[in-house]
Amino acid sequence: MTVTNADRRRANREARLKRKKKIHKVLTGVLLAMCVVTAVIVVAALFSGDAYNDEDSFKAYASKYFKEVDETKNVGQPQELVKFGTPLSAAMEYPITGQASMDGYIQGIAEALVNQFETDHKGAEKEDTIAMLVDYDSYKTQRAAIGLVFSEEQRKADKRQMTPISSNIYTYNFSTDTGMPLTAIQIFNPDYKDFCSQYMTKYFKEKYPDQLVKRYQNALSNAEENFNKFVLTEKGVKFYFDAGTVVNKEEGPIAVEITYQELKGVIRDQIEIRAIDPSRPMVALTFDDGPFPKTSNRILDCLEEYGAVATFFELGQNVAAYPEVVKREAELGMEIGSHSWSHPDLKKLKPKQVRKQIDKTNNALKKACGQTASVFRPPYGNNSKAVEKHAKAPIVLWSVDTLDWKSRKAKSVMKVVKGVKNLDGRVILMHSIYDSTAKAVEQMVPWLLKEGYQLVTVSELLQYRYNETPKNGKFYGYDYFYLK
Repeated sequence: MTVTNADRRRANREARLKRKKKIHKVLTGVLLAMCVVTAVIVVAALFSGDAYNDEDSFKAYASKYFKEVDETKNVGQPQELVKFGTPLSAAMEYPITGQASMDGYIQGIAEALVNQFETDHKGAEKEDTIAMLVDYDSYKTQRAAIGLVFSEEQRKADKRQMTPISSNIYTYNFSTDTGMPLTAIQIFNPDYKDFCSQYMTKYFKEKYPDQLVKRYQNALSNAEENFNKFVLTEKGVKFYFDAGTVVNKEEGPIAVEITYQELKGVIRDQIEIRAIDPSRPMVALTFDDGPFPKTSNRILDCLEEYGAVATFFELGQNVAAYPEVVKREAELGMEIGSHSWSHPDLKKLKPKQVRKQIDKTNNALKKACGQTASVFRPPYGNNSKAVEKHAKAPIVLWSVDTLDWKSRKAKSVMKVVKGVKNLDGRVILMHSIYDSTAKAVEQMVPWLLKEGYQLVTVSELLQYRYNETPKNGKFYGYDYFYLK
């Protein structure tokens, strides 16, 4: 067959057409692919960012947040509480320990934080996107307690990016015996804030010399509101300072851990021995006018035998004479209060004389047991403005007077106590200088325990029965210790 030029041209034309079709097909595919990629990029650009837009994406967002930091979770299994909403959403991770009372309290904290968050932002606009994210650290300790820290961060959407707007630290310490929270009163000796003030001032000056904020000293003073954020850990006590209170805000919250060795004499050695259940009735035994070796030690023997505590309002002149008794009281975990130096009627003294009575006694206590008075009881119950100004401790009277000084009979003392229908929340007044009182205590302590009462210090009674953190200079009089 002869192939003409026309045939060759036709064949070449057909080949070129085929090549064009093939190239066109490839280009079309490439173009489509590019369109898809471009579309994906556009969509990603539209929907990328740190924000969320529905419940599922918020759960994913919260889950990512909880995994961002390698927290210390030595106690409990993590449990999540997630609440999506418009404009407010909250996610919190907290531990489940397996101890009912502790878990109930922790869950209550979680719910309270969410409720507070919603209250704080109740005026938020519907188009806003605001989230609260709360994570935790939990610590085993050398004592019968666990430490728990909640770290809260609130964020608000800004151009589809979640920007932090606030942060907070919340600290708790729980008794592993009862599952209930422990307070500073149970963990530290009364003057622990003096130690913390000195320690932290030195620490921050050396660690952050160029980053200290103006008036940082206010946050490191021994004021009542300072050093309240802390947790027990395996190695010591970790104190927390909110962002911007001591060093520049950009540094965020600061944690400083003081070892147990460094805290020797500041932290109580026996916090793990006793635990208080706020749901059970409790009563505070108090003793004035001591110490006196014979009777005070007899009372201490009884309290030690039953693992109980009391509050001793001591006279400074007796403390100076018998320091070994006061030292034993402190070692047994008793609360040590002041009853002035020589038992005068402070209402009849000048303010300078009142101060001298109080300061002289505190100096004697410090020398005897390493701590000053955590509570003060004026002789005869006579309070005054000068007492409130110079006491340097809560001023505590009583609600049950046994009149042991008058009867000098154990039987009469017991009759008074048993004659009170309900002793829950009461403060019982006795004196540690009478043999008859010591004998009455030997009957009273086992009877009270059998009746279901917990024996606590007056500071613990204020904290657990009256939900009152004892305040220096505040007067807790006769009428205070009655359950409403």
